[in-house]
Amino acid sequence: MRLPAVAIAAAFASGILLGLHPAVARNAASSLLLSILFVGITVLLLSGILFVRIGRLVFAVGASLLSWAMLGLLGVCIAEQPRSADHVISLMERGQVPLKMPLRWHGHLRDEPARLPWGYGYEIELSGVEFEAMLHSTQGGLRLSFTPRPDGECPPDLHAGEEVAVLTEAKRPQVFRDEGAFDRRAYLAQQNIDLVATLRAAKLIERIGLPSPTIGTLLAKARKRLRDEIDELFAGTPQVAGVLRAMLLGDRSFVDRAEAADFQKTGVFHVLVVAGLHVGALAFALYWVGRKLRLSRVGTMLFTLTILGAYVAVVEQRAPVLRAALMAAMVVLGGFFFRRLELLNSAALAAVILLVAKPLALRDSSFQLTFVAIGCIAGLALP
Repeated sequence: MRLPAVAIAAAFASGILLGLHPAVARNAASSLLLSILFVGITVLLLSGILFVRIGRLVFAVGASLLSWAMLGLLGVCIAEQPRSADHVISLMERGQVPLKMPLRWHGHLRDEPARLPWGYGYEIELSGVEFEAMLHSTQGGLRLSFTPRPDGECPPDLHAGEEVAVLTEAKRPQVFRDEGAFDRRAYLAQQNIDLVATLRAAKLIERIGLPSPTIGTLLAKARKRLRDEIDELFAGTPQVAGVLRAMLLGDRSFVDRAEAADFQKTGVFHVLVVAGLHVGALAFALYWVGRKLRLSRVGTMLFTLTILGAYVAVVEQRAPVLRAALMAAMVVLGGFFFRRLELLNSAALAAVILLVAKPLALRDSSFQLTFVAIGCIAGLALP
């Protein structure tokens, strides 16, 4: 088979689509269904091996593709498992935690506090909430915003990974029920944000613990330092600093609305969004530099993938960036093993990896548009 990864990706996606069907989704959490899927996949894999041994390749391919389809269905069943009993939404639905009053929330900062044009933003991974003189263990994400007063009140100097406690009135993201309206609640849920809140005063948030540093916290601090360096270098021209933060680090917070509209009118708004264009250009430039430095094949591959991986980590692992980085890595690795470039095969392999990690990404319009575009380019335009 010339494009095996395309067939595997199609089979896996078909299984996911089957799992998303309402009739199947109702039974997705059933242990009986999971057991049947495990047994079915095992039988199919053993059948495929048997068919290979006796020379029936057509039947072996059929058994393999059917196994991938069932793996896709299994992935959806696992991803659609109900929330845990201590999740903040579960506690709220059972009436154990009311959201119409200020509560003291405990957790740790997922990232460095975001400096925004109007104030500060925090993302907190919740670990507990105080209610009726008891600390209830909980899970979930809280997005907190704070606008300083004109008198210059500033929040405490907090950093990624630190344990914090905040007194605030949290609520679920607002939902507009107009047909075709943007579903902000679902959008934030994809980022593991379940609640939003506004901090009324800086003294209502405090540090309560200093954990040991991790790779995630070190990356967050590096990301913040790069943003601060850009702001310092272009302190006299904040508009330039805002555009550079968007182009290099994916932070569009300081790009003026009028300036963004100008980029849209000229058809180059995509340069302000760190995505496939940036990653592809960077991968090509790194590979070219490696060849010019006369590095060995192993050296060129390691040089390209290391710097590309570091860049992806620094700009935050957004889905479009990850997709582009995976496809670039497939191309680089394929060249290392002297494999002829097949864009469709590389894209399909990247799609399989992403869907295995997150099967429900198949419902994301960004995911669909990315691979439809690649399919049109590699399957129709290039031939």
